[in-house]
Amino acid sequence: MGNYVLIVDDDPDDVGLVMDVLGTFDVEGREASNGEVALEMIAQELPRAIVLDLMMPVMDGYNFIEKLQAVTGAKDIPIIVLSALADRHTDISLKRLPGVVGVLSKGNFSMQKLQSVVTLALEK
Repeated sequence: MGNYVLIVDDDPDDVGLVMDVLGTFDVEGREASNGEVALEMIAQELPRAIVLDLMMPVMDGYNFIEKLQAVTGAKDIPIIVLSALADRHTDISLKRLPGVVGVLSKGNFSMQKLQSVVTLALEK
């Protein structure tokens, strides 16, 4: 397993925010613009954690999580969902997805909250 967190998101602003937070940890951030690219990267080296948007072109986050379960050694990778689809009504159902350790809503989260969820994911 590598010492990196994979950010699967097609929004450069959100990727930048996550990279800023990862800069406070002893871990590298790597970016994939969709689930298909992310799976190719994971096949080369498993990340310590994944920050995942659910709405992306090519392959969305739901399909990505489903396909990730078939990758050898990837079932235990903690996933942080960071998505516009995440709100109070969907938090519970999203946390039931395999590997999900935290759910944050885009545009409605603090950097401190993201840091705490990344800390939790890296400790797993």
